[in-house]
Amino acid sequence: MIKSRCKSVPVQRNSSEMKQYAAEDSNIPLKKDWLDTWCTLPKRFDTVLEEVYNYEVREDDVFIVTYIKCGTTWMQETAWLLLNNLDFEKSKELSQTARSPFIDFHGIIPNVPNLIEYSKTLPSPRLLKTHMPANLLPKQIWQNKTKIIYVARNCKDVVVSAYHFAKNLQLWRGDNIEDFVNDFLNDNILYCNYWTHIVDFWKMRNEENIFFVTYEEMKRDLGGVIRRLCAFLQRPQLSEEELLHTVDYLSFNKMKENDKTNITTALKEHIKTAKEDFQFMRRGIVGSFKDELTPELQEKIDNWSRNFLAQHGLTEEDIFGKL
Repeated sequence: MIKSRCKSVPVQRNSSEMKQYAAEDSNIPLKKDWLDTWCTLPKRFDTVLEEVYNYEVREDDVFIVTYIKCGTTWMQETAWLLLNNLDFEKSKELSQTARSPFIDFHGIIPNVPNLIEYSKTLPSPRLLKTHMPANLLPKQIWQNKTKIIYVARNCKDVVVSAYHFAKNLQLWRGDNIEDFVNDFLNDNILYCNYWTHIVDFWKMRNEENIFFVTYEEMKRDLGGVIRRLCAFLQRPQLSEEELLHTVDYLSFNKMKENDKTNITTALKEHIKTAKEDFQFMRRGIVGSFKDELTPELQEKIDNWSRNFLAQHGLTEEDIFGKL
């Protein structure tokens, strides 16, 4: 069962009216009232949600699931290479979107191709991307225990990255980062609530079909993450030479220079409101918030995070380690 509701306070700074969605699914291996887990999406998602929720999942599909700006593209490229025998040449020929489609895309951005329909033409095993929370994922994922790779990133870096992304694509039309922080904390931007999204998967991290990793761990030890991922995907472990080459290929600078992974130009073509200085891949570091958020905004986000996580007996350090 899927429910939707209009937000009680109109979101004046967004480019379209927003609604909130929730669904109940007894197959999710986490016991809670899922109808209290609301996801904020454009009103036009009404026409897409059933498509996503009832998506036909194949036995060997692998889903990349993340909150926005958590290292999705980095993990997509990593997992795609492992699933495709390190086919670097093919990865240079086809865009990442063509190799690993984003199935929510046409619900978020108007007048773009329906990548759900496109994904049906891909050979198996498919690697599919979504930002949907656990209860709005294709329901067959939970019925079939389909493999999920989940990447989390610390809250303050996500806020900063999401701000630049949404503002420069004009998916959010506020004046400054202070306004954005307030909207983020009040679930007035896409896919919020951030902490619910992250914590639900953190609690399910020991399920056999879920691979949970943080952006911070990938930055610290990408080679180690790749070895863990090979085991999860039941792929052969890489030789030392293969591993070193793969880690180098997946470096931020190499991916930013690669127009098959850095989709800045493609997004500007699809989203006519994008500003000239929009960059899909900006800095790619841990701790960017330290020089982009004022101490007051950092404290505001920290207090919000601390209060949420305390309800679950958690701290941010439990999930991400020391930042």
